[in-house]
Amino acid sequence: MRTVISLIPSTLIVGSECQLPKPNSLPLRIPRILLMMLLLVGIGLLIHSNLELSTLRRIHADLRDEIGLLEVEDPTQVTMVAVPTPNDVVPPGVEQAHVWRYRIHFPANYGASFSTQGGLVAANSPQGRGGSSSSWGNPNKTPEELLTTIALVKSDGKWICCRDTGGSSSTISLPDDFDLESLDDLVIETPVALGDKSRSFETDEAICLIRLREKNLAKKRNGETENDLYRGFHLYVYGDKHRAAFDAWARGDTTSMQETTP
Repeated sequence: MRTVISLIPSTLIVGSECQLPKPNSLPLRIPRILLMMLLLVGIGLLIHSNLELSTLRRIHADLRDEIGLLEVEDPTQVTMVAVPTPNDVVPPGVEQAHVWRYRIHFPANYGASFSTQGGLVAANSPQGRGGSSSSWGNPNKTPEELLTTIALVKSDGKWICCRDTGGSSSTISLPDDFDLESLDDLVIETPVALGDKSRSFETDEAICLIRLREKNLAKKRNGETENDLYRGFHLYVYGDKHRAAFDAWARGDTTSMQETTP
């Protein structure tokens, strides 16, 4: 009988009692762990950045509401925003007051001119009858930003309309029987309201800063109604070079300022 000796290494025999050694997987896991950590840090920074941006937007909106943030996109246009009225803007001794304020950007060489009409006013033009007041500004070679305040003030039982813009001012008296105790029953038109974004206008436009009037047409002495005239007042601003065109429109000679604008 012959004896067969196996020369196969025991480590190569596959069986239930012998297994191949496992490679060390830790070096492969470290890059994955680092990648996951970087991803988590990036997500955290993104969330933090979005929260900060949301906070800044809320602060920006609050500032617009509190001080009237004027955003001028085109310096060649007239741009305005409504401004809140502080408590101390009305002096002591005034019986009652209604106040509107605007921060206005006037472009270079504009020459802001103002026209106020009180008594009878039209619904969509500077035409009217009664007391009036006008003032003209000298054109400035550089753009300027001015604060305009319009106030209805009751003093000694009478109502007057006051306008102040950068030191330039004007006043007109309103009819004695014009009730301004409450503005709820009146039509009030303004170019911008508190909380609105800045609004821009072309320099050849006449801008009605405020029109306040009764809802019904005014009555003549014979009881008939006036033709498109209401009891109230309005205030316009326009460029100095368009003064003649505005006056023609206010007189009713034209149907708009643009008809005779040079």
